[in-house]
Amino acid sequence: MSKRAIAVGEVLPAFPNYPLAVEADGLLFLSGVRGGRPGFAPSTYQELSDEQRAEAQGYTLVDRQEGAYAADAWATHENLEKVLRAAGSDGSQILRQHVWQQDKRFFPQYERVRMEWQKVPSPSSGLGVAEIPGTFGRYYGIDAIGVVPGVNDLFPGRATVRPFDNDILPSASYYSQAVRCGPLIFVAGHIPIQTNLPGKPVVKSYDDVPEEGRRLMTGRSHPDSRHGPIASQTWYTYDRIRETLETNGLTMKDIVQVTVFLQDVRDFGVFHKVHKQFFPDTEPVLAVTGFNEVGHRGTLIEIEPTVVDPTYKLNVDYKAWSIPAPFAGAASVRVGPVVFYAGMLGLDASGNLVHGAHDIADERGRTIVGALERTERLPGLAAQCWAAWELLAREVGRAGSSLRDLTKTTVYLKDHRDLEVYETVRECFLTEDLPAFEAVVVHGPGPVPDAHVQIEAIGRA
Repeated sequence: MSKRAIAVGEVLPAFPNYPLAVEADGLLFLSGVRGGRPGFAPSTYQELSDEQRAEAQGYTLVDRQEGAYAADAWATHENLEKVLRAAGSDGSQILRQHVWQQDKRFFPQYERVRMEWQKVPSPSSGLGVAEIPGTFGRYYGIDAIGVVPGVNDLFPGRATVRPFDNDILPSASYYSQAVRCGPLIFVAGHIPIQTNLPGKPVVKSYDDVPEEGRRLMTGRSHPDSRHGPIASQTWYTYDRIRETLETNGLTMKDIVQVTVFLQDVRDFGVFHKVHKQFFPDTEPVLAVTGFNEVGHRGTLIEIEPTVVDPTYKLNVDYKAWSIPAPFAGAASVRVGPVVFYAGMLGLDASGNLVHGAHDIADERGRTIVGALERTERLPGLAAQCWAAWELLAREVGRAGSSLRDLTKTTVYLKDHRDLEVYETVRECFLTEDLPAFEAVVVHGPGPVPDAHVQIEAIGRA
C-alpha cells in the first residue's frame, strides 16, 4: 500500500515543510495541530459554542483569561477534525492523542472543550511543556494516530477496550484507557493516581505499594526518600497497566513499545531499574523524555504503552541496537506493516552522547556540524542532531526499511529556536516523502540532562 500525504486548504501546517498528516496502510499519523488558521483565531468564550459560552462568568478579566485557553483548545480541536475528515476519518477513529499544554492549570477549560468534540475519547497523554512551537502555536498542541476505516482489513477501525469510566480503576480525566485497532492496542498514558480510593491519592512512597513493589527499598531514610517516590510510582503505574492488559487477555510480554514522560530526568536511572523488573524476558522499544509537568498533584511519571495482540499471529521482529544499548530495549520492532523505533539520541559508535563536530566520524557530517556550531544556541546541539539522524538512518536500514518510509517523527528540543538547526540537519538525510511531524519543547529532550535532542519515529515495514 502507498503512503499518502493529507492536505486541507484552509488549515496550514504548524510546520510548513511537513504534511498535515500521512496515511499509510490504513493508519493515519497526524502532525502537530495548532489552534489557528488564516483569518480564524478565536480568543474568547463568545466566539465558541453555546455550551462553551455558558462557562463564562460575565466578568471581563476572568473571562479574558479562561476564555483565551478555551478558545485555543476549541480551535485546535476544530482543525484536528478538519484534518481527520480530509483523510476519510473523524474524531471517533483516533487511537492515540497527545495534548501538549503550556499551562496545565487551565486543563479544566481544555477538558470541557474536548468533551464537546469527542463524545467517546481516545487514549491520551496530557503533558505540560515549555512552549508550543509552530505556526499559530499558542496554548495547546495536539498530535495523534488514527485509522481510516475501509482502507486495510488489518486495521478496520477503532474499538474501545477499556473506557474512561470503568469501575475497576477510573480514568484520572476524560480519556479511554485503551482502544483496539485490529492487532494493535493503544493504551493511554497511565499515572500513579489511585483513582479507585477515596480522595484519589497520589502514590508518594514505598509505603503506598505492596511488598513486591519495594525491591529497591533499603530501609534507610535518606536513600529511600530520594529513590522511593519514583520507584514506587513507576512500580504502581506499570502494575496498573498490567492489570488493564490482563483484564483483556493480554500480558506485559505483549507490549512492544513504551513512551515514558518524566517530571525529572534525574529519575531515569531508578525508573530504569523498575522498568527492567517488569520486562525480564522481553524488551519493548523505549523512549524517555523529561517534561515540564507530568500528570498532577505530585506525579513524577506517565507511561504510555503500545501492545500487539498475539492471537493475530503477526510477525513481531525486534532488532537490537547497532551500538552498545543506551538503555534496556530494542532499537526497533516490526509489527506487521508497522515499525516502531526507540528514542534516537545523539550517540556515537560507543553509545555516548556527542558534544561537537570533533565527535562526528563522517567527514561530511563534521563539515556541516562545524558550520552550524557558529550559530547553535546550545553547544553540542548540531552534533547531537546529526548523530541522532545518523543513528536513526542506520536503525531504519537494519529494520529493513528506509527513511522515506517514515510515517511520523517527533523531535524533542529545549527551545523552539533549536528547530532551525534540527531542520538543517534533517534536510541532509531526508528531503522527499516527509513524514507527519511534531516538535515538542521541554526541559529534558532526552533521558539524561545533557541530551539536547531526541527523535521518536514510526515507519512502514
